[in-house]
Amino acid sequence: MTALRVRNERRAPDSLMVVRGGDLSEEEIRRDALRAHRRFGEYGISVLGALSERALDEIAREVLVHFEVLTVLSAGVLRRSGLELRPTFRRPHYTVLLPVLDEDVERL
Repeated sequence: MTALRVRNERRAPDSLMVVRGGDLSEEEIRRDALRAHRRFGEYGISVLGALSERALDEIAREVLVHFEVLTVLSAGVLRRSGLELRPTFRRPHYTVLLPVLDEDVERL
């Protein structure tokens, strides 16, 4: 098990658009969070961040092209719901942490 690789950068603005391929079904979130826990020791799901509509379009076209549905929300909405958005791996990747798995899956 290795720790999540966190980027050393300022907190993302609340206006950051957070995008994930697929819908946010509880089953899918739980499965991905469990996979992350086995690998990194923390429950979380991968998302990508976009600061502009252009960046969001680019992510949709180039990275998440094979998904029929994209879920987009803001970093501010995540934070107001009590979830942490951590900058991980290479930009534009982030991890939404779900430390209390069942409660946080429902919250998300």
